[in-house]
Amino acid sequence: MIAAMHPLRVLVVATKSPWPPVDGGRLVLLNTIEGLAEAGHSVVLVAPWSGASDQRRRAETALAPMCDPHLVAATPRTRHVSAMLGLLTATPMSVVRHTLPEVQRRVAEIIEGGGVDVVHAEQLHALAQTAPARAAGLPLVHRAHNVEAALWAFAIRHRGPIARSAVAREARLMTAWEADALASATATVTLTEADRRALSDLVPEASVHAVPAPFAAELPACAADLDGDPVVTTFASTTWKPSRDAVERFVRGTWPEVRRRLPTAVLHVFGGGRHLASVDGIVPHAPPADSRDAFPAGAVAVVPARHPTGVPMKVLEAWARGLPVVADPSTAAALGATDGVELLVAGGADAYADALGRLHDEDTLRPALVAAARRALADRHDPASVTEHLVRVYRWAIER
Repeated sequence: MIAAMHPLRVLVVATKSPWPPVDGGRLVLLNTIEGLAEAGHSVVLVAPWSGASDQRRRAETALAPMCDPHLVAATPRTRHVSAMLGLLTATPMSVVRHTLPEVQRRVAEIIEGGGVDVVHAEQLHALAQTAPARAAGLPLVHRAHNVEAALWAFAIRHRGPIARSAVAREARLMTAWEADALASATATVTLTEADRRALSDLVPEASVHAVPAPFAAELPACAADLDGDPVVTTFASTTWKPSRDAVERFVRGTWPEVRRRLPTAVLHVFGGGRHLASVDGIVPHAPPADSRDAFPAGAVAVVPARHPTGVPMKVLEAWARGLPVVADPSTAAALGATDGVELLVAGGADAYADALGRLHDEDTLRPALVAAARRALADRHDPASVTEHLVRVYRWAIER
């Protein structure tokens, strides 16, 4: 049994490098690794890298102060090849895509070197690379950012008739794959209590723990001077169609009402939406090289809709960077946030226009929302407290 205060050596296996932290998933992992290092634990990171070698060296240099990074030169399979192999093997396409022998070999080498106390698989798609850990009898903790089957089921409505059947098949396969993952992992960690309940219902005998996403209460905003009074920002994923559809609906159905009431307002869409450039009061931006760039000081962040699982990381980042947030009811519910306290809740065009109008006109509203949001981050997402909780799960898995 490992003594309660003995520092751990954690092998983290991921599907992507957490540096640069350009999306929510990377940011969760980066904050986790940093928190473990600050708590005195040793982290070895293994993740694939498909970019240029000089960029890989820069990423490893950035990660080196907090972990021993192994960014393995490996490229995920194309979506077409992954789909074909998935059909042949009855494996979810997204799992096939991220099953990389080069990464698994590096994991095996590190385990053979000894000294690993626990293996942490970051997201379901990294589990295939942890086979050497299971073969060696090491405790395995799987952290699920989402209920993957729920994500795919949600995506069905955003596909055309031809693609819909393929997405439905992926959802069915993912349900079985998630059940196997819950059964094979020593413990599973979710980012929300709702996801913990969903996965516990799927495999009642599995050990599933809800541990919030770690996030600093205060981060600097970007100093960029963007057009608009007010400046409004939102985010469109380049890879996740439901996100793009939500922004499209907001631009077409809600933004005209906002502009009618606030003619000088400008919506800055980060991450996509080039085709929206012709819409009055819309400015599209490429995916930012640094996530901070999407949170300009003085702006308001809008979250028009979200998927039914996971934690809305962009809201946490907006809170930390001092941007007030206007979001739909499902986003507020996922965060445990209260309308008028940590954010403003809006359910339609009139409600969004009202909320943005209030933030523009009421001098005391913005600072009150920002202060309450940062208190919520400190109370629920404090990196030191979250790290302590996660380490308790690691120790439980080790002792088990």
